[in-house]
Amino acid sequence: MGDYMNATFLQRFLAYIIDILIVVILLNLITYNINFDKRNDLNSEITNYLTEYDPTDVESVNKLLDLQYQYNKESILVDTVSVIMTVGYFIVFQYFNKGQTIGKKLLKIRISGKDNKKVGIGQLVLRSIIIYQILVNIINLILISTVDKMLYLNIYGILTAVQSIFIVITMLFILYRKDKRGLHDIMSGTYVVVERG
Repeated sequence: MGDYMNATFLQRFLAYIIDILIVVILLNLITYNINFDKRNDLNSEITNYLTEYDPTDVESVNKLLDLQYQYNKESILVDTVSVIMTVGYFIVFQYFNKGQTIGKKLLKIRISGKDNKKVGIGQLVLRSIIIYQILVNIINLILISTVDKMLYLNIYGILTAVQSIFIVITMLFILYRKDKRGLHDIMSGTYVVVERG
């Protein structure tokens, strides 16, 4: 990587938190009125139900799954806007901003290709669909719109578990690998480096 230093886990983590906050705030401002009452009611019902939830009781599990399914159904438009915003921010904006999001700019780090070359759009697409759950969210939107409830819930559970495992492995890679590259960096051929000057 020449004379560039790899970004630390803390730098990357703080940049990620800043970026996620930006996306979430913008998403909430844009989608505030989309099925708000119905989504809010379902969210409250889920929260309240969790106080009496019994994971050993089949009826209790089925009721919780049904509430989660209803909530996901009501969130299709919000989730679609979320995917578009995530692609826009983490792929398009970052590509045209020399491998930096606002969080990365504040922490003075950026994404680069091998030998400090400019990161390519294909590399950003690959790394982003993995780490920012874009692929999982797109699959989720397709499934909730096309398959029955039980199939959806089974696949959704598997996708969520796989994504969680991937994120844990990526964090461990960034923490313990000498080059501080996560699994998504390795797969996309990217590096997160500290800016000079």
